[in-house]
Amino acid sequence: MVTKTFRELQEVDLLVGSLYEKKPELKDSKFGYAYKRFIEKNYVTHLREFQHQLNDVRIDNAMEDPKTKEVLRDPTNTRGFRYTKEGLKKVIEQENDITEKWDTKEIEVEPYVCPVESLPPLTDGQKELLVGILIA
Repeated sequence: MVTKTFRELQEVDLLVGSLYEKKPELKDSKFGYAYKRFIEKNYVTHLREFQHQLNDVRIDNAMEDPKTKEVLRDPTNTRGFRYTKEGLKKVIEQENDITEKWDTKEIEVEPYVCPVESLPPLTDGQKELLVGILIA
């Protein structure tokens, strides 16, 4: 088992996403299979919990219809809800607190190493991110 922070796992996910964007067929390679296995086993449940906490904060601070108590949605807002000025300030502050807490959260991950020949061309920085996760 290897310990990584939630932030490091997010960086790995962004890196692999950018590799897939440049070379879509990578998703169907041994590398893609190894990454899919790794991410499902080690990251997805934590990501869902993180997103759940953010959604709770967004709903708790959203505006309500005074008569029906219905939460007011706003599809044009990236948060999905309408806010008063004070509510928006509060939700941003709470989102930042949650993000800071999660960025440093340490997670024990089980590596899923793929064959070296199936790796795409990587820079030294990219290799460093993947060592212990997908690269032995």
